[in-house]
Amino acid sequence: MAGLSIAYNLREQNITLFDKSWRPGGRVSTRIHDNYCFDHGAHYLSVNHSVLQLKELINKLNIANEIEIDFATNFLKNKKTKKKIIIGKNGMNSIPKSIFENISLNNYFNTKIIKIEKNKQGAYTLFSEKEEFENFDYVLICIPYLQSKELSSNLIDFSKIIYEPSYDPIHTIMLSYKSKNNINLSGGLYLHRDVSFFMNQNLKFENLIDECWVLNMSSEYTKTNIDIDDKTLEKYAQTIFENAFKIKNEIRFIKSHRWLYAQTNISYNSLSKKYWINSKDNKIFLTGDWVLGKSLSDAWSAGEKLSHYIKNLLI
Repeated sequence: MAGLSIAYNLREQNITLFDKSWRPGGRVSTRIHDNYCFDHGAHYLSVNHSVLQLKELINKLNIANEIEIDFATNFLKNKKTKKKIIIGKNGMNSIPKSIFENISLNNYFNTKIIKIEKNKQGAYTLFSEKEEFENFDYVLICIPYLQSKELSSNLIDFSKIIYEPSYDPIHTIMLSYKSKNNINLSGGLYLHRDVSFFMNQNLKFENLIDECWVLNMSSEYTKTNIDIDDKTLEKYAQTIFENAFKIKNEIRFIKSHRWLYAQTNISYNSLSKKYWINSKDNKIFLTGDWVLGKSLSDAWSAGEKLSHYIKNLLI
């Protein structure tokens, strides 16, 4: 989302977007398996987020709905409330997808950049495993910090970077049941000491026939069990979910996904008071959600701030 924010804010420039995925949005991901749909990355956008540009763009493109759900602020302590959230009209990834489709720019999806080099003329060449892309004046790297650092280590002196952000990993479980389970909550926190979040997917995808849910294992559990076998993890999560809601119905589908850089634990800005990392010649910049926080809006804001600085450089 930080990269998409930059592309939007610098759309009058000659921008080329590279992404190792087949789609824009990063962790704002909607996963489809046969007839099942799951928002298994970012679950929703807070109605209270303060990024005005993102609010205006979402309203202008009419790509999201504000809904009110029954939400457990702490399931283990039986604390519940009505919660207003913003969701994409066809899954959360429909938000970055729609924004991308409204920007005219060169793009290369399914293209992982593995090396960046500066030539004698001062321009930059990007290398994927199969191709070279030449003559870029600026390179803006908007991926998880550790990956950014590795990719740009020959261009930025990281020995002078005093502060580094940290991430929490999260195992996500997607599961579906043939019959309705009559659960009176749409989502919540602290389902179990090892399950930090759960959310129903039928409220997002009206055409779903079966009942679908997404669970997030806690970051503490994920760190301890980072390389756990998929089947063992899925069975454990299923047991927790079914015990919590006394489910007797047959499960139809279950799948897990590991997000190594799921959410920012300590942001770069909170440590350094800076909004990006840059090379000495002001041509290579690193940004992402890790600059400001863990939310979709934090990622957009980080990209917007860097874009304003780049515009000043181009004057």
